[in-house]
Amino acid sequence: MSKAFRVGIFVVLALVLLSLGIFLVGNKDFLFTPTFRLKTAFQNVSGLDNGAEVRVGGIHEGTISRIDLPAEPGDKETVEMKLHSSTQDLIRKDSVVTIETEGLLGNKYLEISFGSARAPQVQDGDVIASEAPVDFGQQAKSLAADAKTGIDAFTDDMEALQHSFLLSGFFKKRGYNDTTELAEDSISRVPAGPRSKEFDYDAGKLFKKPDNADLKNHKDLDEAAHFLEDNPFGVAVVAASAATGDTDKDRVLTKARAKVVRDYLVQNFKVDDTRIKTIGLGKSKQAGDSGSVQILIYAAKPAAPPRSNQAAANQ
Repeated sequence: MSKAFRVGIFVVLALVLLSLGIFLVGNKDFLFTPTFRLKTAFQNVSGLDNGAEVRVGGIHEGTISRIDLPAEPGDKETVEMKLHSSTQDLIRKDSVVTIETEGLLGNKYLEISFGSARAPQVQDGDVIASEAPVDFGQQAKSLAADAKTGIDAFTDDMEALQHSFLLSGFFKKRGYNDTTELAEDSISRVPAGPRSKEFDYDAGKLFKKPDNADLKNHKDLDEAAHFLEDNPFGVAVVAASAATGDTDKDRVLTKARAKVVRDYLVQNFKVDDTRIKTIGLGKSKQAGDSGSVQILIYAAKPAAPPRSNQAAANQ
């Protein structure tokens, strides 16, 4: 082997070793500075890699040295960090580690918050608390769900607003022409005969305004509703009257008020809705200053006695 050949091999090996050394040194942060280790744990590391940055106060002060999978399903993943020793005065036992992203689509890194001055300093190998990373996919789903809820609420509000207008004496002005829903369960006159029970209400206390049918104290109707639930009856009539005003307008308003009260009874209590009727009496002198609502309850008709065999034979 010639001398030149041996020199060539030596040079090549030296270059390889030098390159390898540069590579290793380049991948070892804080190789010639004092460091200490901290640990934390996450349910999901969300794309973190070994060697990712660890920042303290937004400044690169360490790296992730290893990430260990949990020993059992349901446990957390352990992340070990190597940090510059100068940060040991700032990181305290109550510091918190979070997973952050460089921009919207950038690399993941760890951010450690400053601890409080009263908390003790961390020591080498300590475990500090973590905060779950923001799941942008879940956040997007949540925003979509919130948007849908907002749209549904807006739709409900619009329907309620429309309903309020329909029942507030502005039928013609608001373009409401279909009054069939007010006549669905209405009767033309109050039944004759004795009543088994009667509930009387001041319309001014029952509804929000003098010219609408929007309930404000629906709980006042609960006593009558419980009576209807607990006692057999033949028919119950919700009768509404107005105090003053235009006769036609008040008749429509009282029909609407009677219907609203009926709707509350049948939708919230276990009563036979086929036996609950309504009547709008319009303007009445007995209605008081703000109008009135009555729930008139009539007893069920007794069943006819069974015919005897002799009576049946005579027919």
